[in-house]
Amino acid sequence: MPPDKRTKLALDESRTLMLGAQILLGFQLQGRVQTAFSSLPSYTKDMYIIALGLMVLVVGLLITPSAYHRIVEHGAAGPRVDRFITRAAETTLPPFALAMALNLAIAGEVIGGVSVAFGAGTAGLVLALAFWYGPLVFKSEQQEGASAMHQTSTETKIEYVMTESRIVLPGAQALLGFQLAIVVTQGFAAMSPLDKAAHGIALACVALSTVLLMTPAAYHRIVYGGEAAQAFYTVASRLVLAATVFLAIGLSVEMYVVVSKITGIAAAGVFAAAASIVLLVGLWHVWPLLRRCRETQP
Repeated sequence: MPPDKRTKLALDESRTLMLGAQILLGFQLQGRVQTAFSSLPSYTKDMYIIALGLMVLVVGLLITPSAYHRIVEHGAAGPRVDRFITRAAETTLPPFALAMALNLAIAGEVIGGVSVAFGAGTAGLVLALAFWYGPLVFKSEQQEGASAMHQTSTETKIEYVMTESRIVLPGAQALLGFQLAIVVTQGFAAMSPLDKAAHGIALACVALSTVLLMTPAAYHRIVYGGEAAQAFYTVASRLVLAATVFLAIGLSVEMYVVVSKITGIAAAGVFAAAASIVLLVGLWHVWPLLRRCRETQP
C-alpha cells in the first residue's frame, strides 16, 4: 500500500477508537450529577473515579499521534509515523478495556449487586481484550520500512490535518455536550459557587476548542474554495494544535469538579486536575517538541 494511504488509514482507525471513547467519557462526566449517584456504595464511586482517570489517559493517548504528526513529522507520511500510530493504539487499548470493564461493573452493581458487578466487569474486560488483541494470532512477519519521511504533497497534508481535526473533535464534542447538559440538572444546582465557576471555565475552554477544530473546514471552504494551499495547511495545523491546549485545560478543570464532588475533598480534585494537565500537555505538546528539537540538532 502506498505510504500516503497507509498513514491516512492509520489516522482513520485512530478516529474510530476516539468515537468509541467519547461514549465512555461522556458517561464519566454526566454520571456524577445524577440523583442516584449519591446512593452508590463507596467502592463503586472509587471505581468511577478510576475509570474516569483511565478515560483521560485513553483520550490523551488517542490524540498524541495527531500532535506527534503535526509537530515532529510536519504532516508528512511515512513508515515512522505509521509505526507510532500503531504503538499508540496498542498502548491505548488496555486502559480502554479496563475503563469499560469498570463502567460495566458499576452498571452491574446497580442492576444486581456485587455478583452481577463482578461478572459484568470481568466479562467486559475479557471480551474486549480478546477481540482487540486476538487478531495478533494472525499477524505475519512484515519488513519494517525505512524511517525516512515520505515526500508528501500539500494536498495530502491538508487531508491529514483535516482527518486529525476529526480525531480530536469527538473528544471535545463529548465534553461540550455533557457539560451543557449538566448545567440543567438538579445535581448542578446543588454544587458550590466555586465548583459552578470551575465548570463554567471548563465549559468555555472546551467550547473554544470545538470552535478552533471546526475552523479549518470553514476557512478552507470560504477562503480557498477547497484548493490545496500551503498557507492554509500552516494555519490549519496551528488551529488543531491550539485546540488541544484548550481541550487539555477544560478536561483538567472538569476533573477537579468531578473528583472533588465525589470525594468531598478539594485537595483530591486539585491533584486530579494537576495530574491531568501534566499528562495531556506533556503528551500533546511537551514531548513532541522535545522530540523535534532533538531530531533537528546536528
